This record gives sequence, structure tokens and C-alpha cells, in this order.
Amino acid sequence: MIAAICDDDEIFRKEIKTFLINYKTGHRLHIDILEFEDGNSLLNCKELFDIVFLDYQMPNLNGMETARILRSRKNICSIIFITSFPEFMIEAFEVNTYRFLIKPLDTIKLSKDIDCFVKDKKMFSPIVVNVYGEQIVISSEDIIYLEGSGKYCNIRTINNTVQSSKTLAGVLKLLPQHCFFRTHKSYAINLYCIVSIKDDFITLNNGEKAKISRNRMSDFKKAYKDFIKHFNTRV
Repeated sequence: MIAAICDDDEIFRKEIKTFLINYKTGHRLHIDILEFEDGNSLLNCKELFDIVFLDYQMPNLNGMETARILRSRKNICSIIFITSFPEFMIEAFEVNTYRFLIKPLDTIKLSKDIDCFVKDKKMFSPIVVNVYGEQIVISSEDIIYLEGSGKYCNIRTINNTVQSSKTLAGVLKLLPQHCFFRTHKSYAINLYCIVSIKDDFITLNNGEKAKISRNRMSDFKKAYKDFIKHFNTRV
């Protein structure tokens, strides 16, 4: 995920950047963050952004003008407008605005906005694991579950199973926190892959079952409830 923060207020840019750094650490997501002090510098950047935090009121080229140029280039990034003037919101829908961020920064609202963005875009960080001396890149979206095997970890994906030289805990540290949960000392599952839950067993979308240990049941129920509320897109 690549994020741009475009605001002539350096202090406010730093606030958003700090928030994003904390968010990506807490959710184990990969976010590259670039800062711009005006619309022209943003437009001159060749990077393809996933999300742009765009100040409405900037000198020379304001946020709306910048957004119009982005859209004229067929740029499909999600735009979150930053403003102290909520009355401009109707105009902003012209450029397919994703969200609005009112100054001063409300970190609780911003956290919810980014949660929604991750859910809508299904942002998953790829991981790199060492498999018999070879570096393998695996999309975390393709992982159904992890199974600990001594000092190794079996990674079950949609297509196959690979054995990493890392432990289960070591691999789990690389994965997005919002959708991976350790249900047992030997298992961690992708919450997106749950089909059903009965007693202390979870049926996954490949037909296999994973056990929930009794001492993790309460934490699992809470984690899955939060996941369903904030991230699950199934109807």
C-alpha cells in the first residue's frame, strides 16, 4: 500500500504520517508513505498511490484542482480530503471522494476510515519465507492457515503447502494482525477463510478443520466478532 499526504501544513502532515506508521505497525500492514507540500509536487510524482490525503486549501493549486487533474489522468486512488471547511464537501463528490478528514485530526475517526479502506481494498502484505534455502514470496491473502511443526512452520495456501524455516510465531509476526489469529499452540488461521464454527472446531474454506483451544476461546470470539464488524465483506 502506498499513501500520499499532500498538505502545506508540515505539522499536520507529520501527524498523519505518525498515525499511519502506528497503524501499519499495529495491523502488520506494509504502507509506504510519501509527503508533499503542494498539489504540483504531488502531480509531478510518478508513483501510483493507493490512497491520497489531500488538503483542500493550499496555495497555487488547491485540493479540488489537484484532484480533478488526478482523475483526468484516470488515477483511481482513494482520496481523503483534509479540510477546515466542511461546506465544500458537496463539490468534492465530483472527484469521487472516499472520505473527509476535518481539522484538527480525529485519530479515532481516521482509524475507522483506514479500517474501511483496508476492508474495501482487501489490503494484504506479501511475505517472504525461506523454504529449503530458497526465498519464496507468498501473498498473505492466499494463506488459509499455519501449522507449527517444531522449529518449522507449514504454510497452507490455496494451491499448496510450503514449509518455512521460521517457527509458527515467527511467520505469524509477518502477517496482517486484523485477519490472522492463533487458535491453538500449533495453529493460526486466516479469519477470511472461516466457513463455520461448531463447538471448538473451525471449518475452513478448503474443507479442513482447525481446533480452538479452550484457553483461547474467549479471545478468539472477541477477535472474530471485531473482524466480522470491521473487515468481513461476506453478505
